[in-house]
Amino acid sequence: MTRRRGMMRAMLGGMAAFALALGGATTAAAAGPEDAAGSGFISGVVTREDDGTPLEGVTVSAGGEGAAWVSTQTDETGAYSLTGLAPGSHLVSFTPEGTDLKSEYWENAERWDSATPIVIGDGTVVAGIDAALSVGGTITGVVTREDDSSPLENVSVSALDAHNEIVGMARTDATGGYHLGGLPDGSYRLRFGSPDPELLSEFWENQYRGDSGTVIAVVSGQTTAGVDAALAAAGYISGTVTSGADGQPLFSSVLVYDVDERFDFEFSYTEVDGGYRVAVPAGTYKVLFRSSGLAEEWWNDAPVWDAATAVTVSAGDEVEGVDAVLDEIATVTGTVTVDAGAASEILVEAWSDGIQVANKYADPATGAYSMLLQKGTYILKATATFTDGATATISQFFDGVETAAEATPLSLSPGDIVQGIDFLLTADTEPEPALVLSSGAVQAGGDITVSGTGFAPGAEITFELHSDPIVLGTLTADAGGVLKGSFTIPASAPAGAHTLVAFSGVTVVATAALNVTAAGSAGSGGATTGGTGGALANTGSDAPVAAAATALLLLLAGLTLVRRRRRVQV
Repeated sequence: MTRRRGMMRAMLGGMAAFALALGGATTAAAAGPEDAAGSGFISGVVTREDDGTPLEGVTVSAGGEGAAWVSTQTDETGAYSLTGLAPGSHLVSFTPEGTDLKSEYWENAERWDSATPIVIGDGTVVAGIDAALSVGGTITGVVTREDDSSPLENVSVSALDAHNEIVGMARTDATGGYHLGGLPDGSYRLRFGSPDPELLSEFWENQYRGDSGTVIAVVSGQTTAGVDAALAAAGYISGTVTSGADGQPLFSSVLVYDVDERFDFEFSYTEVDGGYRVAVPAGTYKVLFRSSGLAEEWWNDAPVWDAATAVTVSAGDEVEGVDAVLDEIATVTGTVTVDAGAASEILVEAWSDGIQVANKYADPATGAYSMLLQKGTYILKATATFTDGATATISQFFDGVETAAEATPLSLSPGDIVQGIDFLLTADTEPEPALVLSSGAVQAGGDITVSGTGFAPGAEITFELHSDPIVLGTLTADAGGVLKGSFTIPASAPAGAHTLVAFSGVTVVATAALNVTAAGSAGSGGATTGGTGGALANTGSDAPVAAAATALLLLLAGLTLVRRRRRVQV
């Protein structure tokens, strides 16, 4: 059994509404007036809107939720009566089949969801439910075979609106011609349904997806002619699906995808012998096989679309032997341990021939994961992502290596359960920012050169002289995290032990001890590295308070780390 998913979606979307528009013909046969269970009664007269002429042969139907549809036809005076209506809320439809007049619901509604319901109780008699039907728009054309241009009789021609509901339908005659009238003003897509299984149904013009069909504008009282179609001969893809365990035929679904995306996909089930045959337009396709409890696969023995082998089909030809052998699913389990705190997510990926074929998120609390795979050889990779702003994404390939080339392949047979495929992800910690001064002492009013390493690339670092903060200026780290520059110590800076403090924003990232000598006195030479000196000079704050503040800054500096991202590429 084969289904065209792209076309069926458009067709099925409107079937219920079209059944209403046709007067509930499906249920009316089972519940005509003589068979209805109620005693309600509706009557009225149907005429033409333009000249008031009574209309004979119009199908009038009433029904609704929980109530069987009842139908009748108008007589030569345009009158009708619907009897035996069950209690409930009823919609009434008027369908002038075979004319250019528009169908409608009472009162003057084009769609069932905008119709006015009529409430019927036991024995309720409602008269005057009249309708005056107006002329609609018309579409005409001819349908032929594409290969020899011979006319095709009994092709169904359906007009679908923006809701994918069928608002009108006609059939071709012996000449291939059709006349689809009574359409409300609007835009429609036309579908041509082939009566011959060897020919393909299509949307106008030569489209196989409902959402890409060419739209036709319709205006009441006007005819849009020349909407023709030439139905192409189908090509076929066929094969057999069997079990890898015992070779027996499998009941499976077969999905045929057009690589050019002209339609969603073709869909078929295998027969009792495991065989299938799918009709498709000429083109190139990839085929997916699925069977409950077994590993799905793409032809030819591929786990994913990217690895699948394409099948090219010509009109009227059949590509045979597109077979599949489906096996039990293999299972891989393990644990991903992260030593850098709680990861926001941990993803385990399976790769085959450079293509990612599967992935699974591990439990963020325990790191445990379980992945289902078909038979084959895989490279596994685990990646941890963090949201703390300080820890870079870290990855690892099995077994404990940084690149796919170094990874240990994992070979799986059908039904294998492989445990202990574990990962230990270690965060890459960068050096802590550090400062080096050109001299351990500087005279007030003199210059000091500052060098630094381990800073975040591109970071703007502000320098202050403490304890009573004196802003000296800003340096920017280069791509390697290195910075260098000179500052002038204000002549007003008090003599004594100070600390040069480096800030990234409001965070202390590094410090260095600096002794300031009074203007006009000599200072001791030699470079100094980050750290603290002796007692601070009194620069405006009480000495004990200043000392406590400096200790706090040094504590913060010791706790602040800047990390650089390390990426592992496949």
